[in-house]
Amino acid sequence: MHRPHLLFLDAYDSFSNNIINLLQQDLNATVQVIKIDDKRFAKTDDACFHAFLKRFDAVVAGPGPGDPRNSHDLGLIGKLWHLPEEVCLPVLGICLGFQSLALAFGGTAGRLHQPRHGLVTEVSHQRQSLFQDIDVLMATQYHSLHAKLGHNVDKTSPDLWRATSNCPDIIPLAWDLSDDQNGPILMGIRHTSKPFYGVQYHPESICTSSAGAQIIHNWWSEAFAWTVNQAAKIQTPTAFHLSIDVESCDANSESGDDSASTSSSLFDAVNPTVRDTTATTPAVTRDSSRMGRPASPRFVSWRCIDMTSSPVDVAALLQNLQDINQQAVLLESGSKNGQPVRPETGRFSIIGCVEDAPSIKYSTGNHIITSSLSGTNSSYNGSMSDIWSSVETFMAANKATDGNTDLPFWGGLVGFVSYEAGLETIDVAQPANDDRPDVWFVFVSRSVIVDHVERRVYIQSLEEKDDHWFEKAGNTVKELSKEPASLDKPGLPIPAIIAPIQDEYVQKVEICQSHIRAGDSYELCLTDQSIVSHDESCRPSSFELYQRLRTRNPAPFGAYLRLKDSNKEGNKEGSKEESKEENKKKIKEEKGNAVTILSSSPERFLSWSRAGKCQFRPIKGTVEKKDGLTREDAEKLLNVDKERAENLMIVDLIRHDLHGVVGSGNVKVEKLMTVEEYQTVFQLVSVIEGQLQEGSRHTGIDVLAASLPPGSMTGAPKKRSCELLTEIEGKARGIYSGVLGYFDVGGGGDFSVVIRTAFQWEDEGVWRIGAGGAVTVLSSPIAEFEEMDLKRQSCLPSLGLQSLSSVGSR
Repeated sequence: MHRPHLLFLDAYDSFSNNIINLLQQDLNATVQVIKIDDKRFAKTDDACFHAFLKRFDAVVAGPGPGDPRNSHDLGLIGKLWHLPEEVCLPVLGICLGFQSLALAFGGTAGRLHQPRHGLVTEVSHQRQSLFQDIDVLMATQYHSLHAKLGHNVDKTSPDLWRATSNCPDIIPLAWDLSDDQNGPILMGIRHTSKPFYGVQYHPESICTSSAGAQIIHNWWSEAFAWTVNQAAKIQTPTAFHLSIDVESCDANSESGDDSASTSSSLFDAVNPTVRDTTATTPAVTRDSSRMGRPASPRFVSWRCIDMTSSPVDVAALLQNLQDINQQAVLLESGSKNGQPVRPETGRFSIIGCVEDAPSIKYSTGNHIITSSLSGTNSSYNGSMSDIWSSVETFMAANKATDGNTDLPFWGGLVGFVSYEAGLETIDVAQPANDDRPDVWFVFVSRSVIVDHVERRVYIQSLEEKDDHWFEKAGNTVKELSKEPASLDKPGLPIPAIIAPIQDEYVQKVEICQSHIRAGDSYELCLTDQSIVSHDESCRPSSFELYQRLRTRNPAPFGAYLRLKDSNKEGNKEGSKEESKEENKKKIKEEKGNAVTILSSSPERFLSWSRAGKCQFRPIKGTVEKKDGLTREDAEKLLNVDKERAENLMIVDLIRHDLHGVVGSGNVKVEKLMTVEEYQTVFQLVSVIEGQLQEGSRHTGIDVLAASLPPGSMTGAPKKRSCELLTEIEGKARGIYSGVLGYFDVGGGGDFSVVIRTAFQWEDEGVWRIGAGGAVTVLSSPIAEFEEMDLKRQSCLPSLGLQSLSSVGSR
């Protein structure tokens, strides 16, 4: 059979790449992708779009947020159902595309009594058309609206399988008859004479059975048969006949939309040649002038000290190695009773010595990049794409290959990317934001790695002839006291707190649910902040607070980061000529460029190995550990529709992000919704992995750039959900909900999601703690507030608060 050449219309959904993967893998299809609002066709007459369609064998109209009754939400999908006969070609509509098809031929759309997002149910059918040779079909649904053809709602009626007088041209093929609250929900349709088909469910979801994905084969079989029949009628292959110059259409549009197609030369030639394109995200744009210079490879020197007889107190080791009041880098795998809390992800702790280290910063507030990575300080206007380019260039120029292969980090850039920086990568307008850094990385050339499983300490350096460092670090390790510092110092002051108000948070949950019911999102990860402040006269040090946090809530992705501008260390008193006001301003600027992060995150966002193996570990679903609650109890509490649906939606979203870079056929779900135990909670965790292909132009940095902000902190579809959350929350999240970790000179990387974290900008002098949870239509608003409060409580005791009741809330 002919290899299909398909067009995919992307309605800004967060699952689109999974559908494209299915088309490429199951049909061996070549696929070109354009957005539903592609500028090349949105502002031209239909003749241009028609000419373009003649290059394809068929079209898939994808899912997306919105309402099929809204032409803005449909875009080009709405043009498919009324094509002239000479242009008509087979179309498969999925979810939004399915609903649009039904409405185009007399159907209606309405809200479900209870939306169905991330729910897996059995689909009933009669083994006809799309469902030929399919038996039991379990399918994942993501929809708030449903299409109606005018049928009696009685699910036992044989009329459910017949066309109605309202829609005589549409034949029902499948229904969900399992939902008594909603009644029969239409799941599959076909047109009586035109090659138009549609399914409401998502065949690409990881929880849809293989039988559910078989409809792709059945659709293409019927589409191909229709195409052959049409070609025989007119004796001319319409796919190879162009009646208009499509290049002129492109020239007449305002501009080509580079993001709208996976091919950089979609209109490169008017000929019948089938181009093999993939649904991948373009690689980070590199600075070719800098990338072209000869690389200066780094050589890794290292030494190992056996500590099997005495476990290492990582915090004390950091404190003894450097002045933590200036800059400090600690990425810690938390321990309990001498053992790592999660050996699978938390085996190593990393201490980076970063005195006068080169760094790069970027603020989304003023779009200024400040960098000393080249050896000199420079500031210039830029964007997140420029940040990724600079990071890629710097890491390529400092590539190392000779470190200890057992260790994940040999040296490299360590730092964070804020939530707002992630918003910029998906073109979401941000709330009012200050000019503080949203990206900040420092270069670690000297490091100490603690292996908590083998109980060994590795001292590393990327500097030449660094014997002095090895001697200093080695002596520090050997002389280190085995007793950790006391954490509960007498008189630790009780801070003041500005906390979320329950009624206000509940109202925001209800607003989220109204958007979900309207079809704008499948789930929304709502968050809020607590602001904690200590009296200046008795303020505990940040490191003391971190020691409390790491003991009370040890986590596989703990972190103590104190970043400070090394080039602003001048005389804080100022010159005699400076006024007091100027001096105060100078001090404020210096403090504003210092940040401290105390993290006890349980969640890996993304890691990639030096061989290109990428891993995401999203967490969705939380149960508090209470006396008497066993793991079996937690599994029962988490194995319910609400919790599983939350997790499933993020798994499918991450598969989409990963498919977009590593390509079709290279993504696997290694664990799906398994329960993991942490210090204070049980959580539902999935593991998604992908493999960067050898010889590919893509790197782990491309995967990171394509995946921000973290889907577990946004909801799905990501772009529309982030737009809604920005409006509902009304303030910047900052470092919370971003990512924190490192780029390794060996080629790997590892980043956690910034949750269970407190951070402080020095000029503010207060600690900010974000927390939240995924809101779905199944959420209880009060329970959502309680979940947010539970997550917040993991940080509050470390700041001197036992609970909110000890201080009240605003």
